[in-house]
Amino acid sequence: MDGIVGLYGLDDNELLTKAFLATGACQHRGKASTGLGIATAKGIYIHKGLGRIAEVIDHNIINTFQDLEPVAAIGNIGYTKRKIAESINAEPIEIRPRTGSEIRVVVTMDGYLIKEDDLRSELEPDYDLQTDNKTEIIGALLHKYITQEGISFEAGEKLLDKLSGRATFALTALVHDGKEIYLITLNDAKAFEPFCYATIDGTFIASSESCSHRRLNGLTTNEYDGAEMTICSSNGIETRRLREEPLMPDIFQGVYFGNVASLFRGKEIFQIRRELGLELTDHYKASRADIVIPNPESGWGVTVGIAEGLKKELLPALIKLPQAVRTFQEGGRQARSQAVGLKFGGIDSLLKDRNIAMGDDSIVRGSVSEGGSVWVVYNAGATFIEFWISYGPMFFPSFKEWHRGIECLYELAAQRAFKDDNPYDKSLDEINRAVAKLVGVDEVKYNLKERIKAVAGPGSFQALDASYPIDEEFWPDWLKKEFDRFNRYR
Repeated sequence: MDGIVGLYGLDDNELLTKAFLATGACQHRGKASTGLGIATAKGIYIHKGLGRIAEVIDHNIINTFQDLEPVAAIGNIGYTKRKIAESINAEPIEIRPRTGSEIRVVVTMDGYLIKEDDLRSELEPDYDLQTDNKTEIIGALLHKYITQEGISFEAGEKLLDKLSGRATFALTALVHDGKEIYLITLNDAKAFEPFCYATIDGTFIASSESCSHRRLNGLTTNEYDGAEMTICSSNGIETRRLREEPLMPDIFQGVYFGNVASLFRGKEIFQIRRELGLELTDHYKASRADIVIPNPESGWGVTVGIAEGLKKELLPALIKLPQAVRTFQEGGRQARSQAVGLKFGGIDSLLKDRNIAMGDDSIVRGSVSEGGSVWVVYNAGATFIEFWISYGPMFFPSFKEWHRGIECLYELAAQRAFKDDNPYDKSLDEINRAVAKLVGVDEVKYNLKERIKAVAGPGSFQALDASYPIDEEFWPDWLKKEFDRFNRYR
């Protein structure tokens, strides 16, 4: 879940500053690496490194590249794809054909490709693939099709055909044909990954989230539908939808991952989360809580709705400490537990001897209980915790975790709560009780899929029902068996 941007602006003397700000606005989407690709009349330059944007790019770098009179730029905020981030895999990535080519492509991508070994074997005779980053595979395919079809929508159609059913992506690419610079954007046919664009003061800006446009004092014009491609050049800017399929946006990115001020399929993410809280209180009705508190930061939106629905006081009694890191991006269970232990502080005067309704976006693995927010609230003197969850019980792992094997299934809280059984034939109340016991709270109150869909709209609910954007032929065998089990019991 990287954050990506792409900008095209002829004669924009603040293009690099805008690229920095637009990319930095997506910092919540990744912490592992940062990179910019800068295109000028003389060529394409890349500056990237490990760490957050302020650790990799400073005003001197921005001024240096701006002096080269850039016409386009792409940016990346890298998500933690591996236990240890490696600089060679940082983006943007330059595609390197083995023989001479007038076409130069530098690409960055938010998304994921399944089982790429056959594609790698196909490309290796013609391309020097230097990383194990899936973005390089997709970028090499893009280069191949541009070489065949020119810088055209036909090249985009070929890429969509090749990746159909086995990849989700939103990409930005700088292309130089030996004469001029082009900016290309393209997303998968299901629009699984969030992607939007706007023209602000004459500069075209595509981004993973609309918060980039707001950072530049503009408004998002459109969220990309599936299989939409934009080509920017000195001849103008043209966007086309190359094919029409039912859209399948990743609902979890609206529920959890996105910036609360961003749009998700036309709706502000904060309001999505608030309305999910209202749906929870409409379903469960009663509460023993004296006060309502958020599990910060992504728990704020749903908690506003919970407090509103219960008509109880909302207090910031659990605070996120300055040394906090985003623990969902930690690969190992022990690392997550240690990080969560540094993440929160509780305010005793607000929590002591109180019954608490705590709102959160989801329970994925249940690591909130391992020295984290639940422990902090009880340690501050709370006598009772209701854990209200805006999402439903997560039975299946993200397809981006499949490469880790069946472990990514068994570590989910809803699976661990029924270790010697299965969760699929259980009522929501039974699941609530079992997961409450697992994570160490008095009550868990999960949301229902139909209520989430009513608020966020249709899309992929992959963790709830295996509605993956990936065709079954690319699923691992262990998942196919588990899905059969799910259907048998459910």
